[in-house]
Amino acid sequence: MSRQSLIKIKNGLHFIVLLCFSTHINATFSIIACDAQTQACGAAVATNNLAVGASVIYAKSGVGAVASQFETNPHYGLNGLALLESGQSAEFVIQDLLAHDNNFDGTGVEDRQLAVLSMKQGSAIHTGKHAKRAVWSGAIKSEQYSIQGNGLEGRKVLEAMEQAFSQTLGTLAEKLTAALVAGQAQGGQSTGSMSAALLVSTKQGYPHDINLRVDAADKPVQSLQTLLNFHYARQMIIIAERAEKQGESELAWQWLDRALERGARWDRIHRRAARLAIKLNNKSKALDYLATFQRLNPVWFVREIADPIYNSVKNT
Repeated sequence: MSRQSLIKIKNGLHFIVLLCFSTHINATFSIIACDAQTQACGAAVATNNLAVGASVIYAKSGVGAVASQFETNPHYGLNGLALLESGQSAEFVIQDLLAHDNNFDGTGVEDRQLAVLSMKQGSAIHTGKHAKRAVWSGAIKSEQYSIQGNGLEGRKVLEAMEQAFSQTLGTLAEKLTAALVAGQAQGGQSTGSMSAALLVSTKQGYPHDINLRVDAADKPVQSLQTLLNFHYARQMIIIAERAEKQGESELAWQWLDRALERGARWDRIHRRAARLAIKLNNKSKALDYLATFQRLNPVWFVREIADPIYNSVKNT
């Protein structure tokens, strides 16, 4: 390669670097929503950046939710929820947060895409002029949810999210996750993906609250969906174990089957399933669950099988 060619390439690279530093390349898509019946509020988000769940989404049961993206101001989250809890409308909260932005991290209101949802007073959205310059930026909002994004493949991303959220049956967490999956399926962020997060605040609190994060992965939205399945698998195996203790074996089997369906790839669920099957006097199923547990985690299996609880099946 000639020296002249190298100079051209260097100049081209220099131009690209300058372009990247002179324009915003951040991009994110998210949904915030509340369930009027259960009073749960939550949010889901995905982006091509590290650990999106650490700063972008906030929610509080019976109050509302906040998403601060493009150039995030994390102070918006807790401050916004406090204003909502005091009875302020979503629109008031937006204006107050922007008025007190203080150019956090060297950026200002023109760099914010901010969505606020009040449990009782609807939603509001702000997309600053810099955020609007992303490949595609916009929002869809209603009284129950707000869906927003920047740097997206197009409006089709948000429309797919809205449709999935509205048509999915199940918990708020399942609806939010379905929306994120649908948005990703339509192209999601134009520059790729790296992290995703799901947050749900409930009246019951832990363990019903959900705070799941995929901080860096090749397919973060799909990984987040797997984590949600694991969350429900854990809840279901607990219900199955309680049913067995109460002498309701048929109910225990029903919940055990559901737990195994949701947590098919989780070694811990198969371990607990094996223990429960022994208590329910089904050695054949206990052996099946142990076999899967061994395949998923052979090191733990060696330690687990030494427990006296398995004496009845060791020579089967």
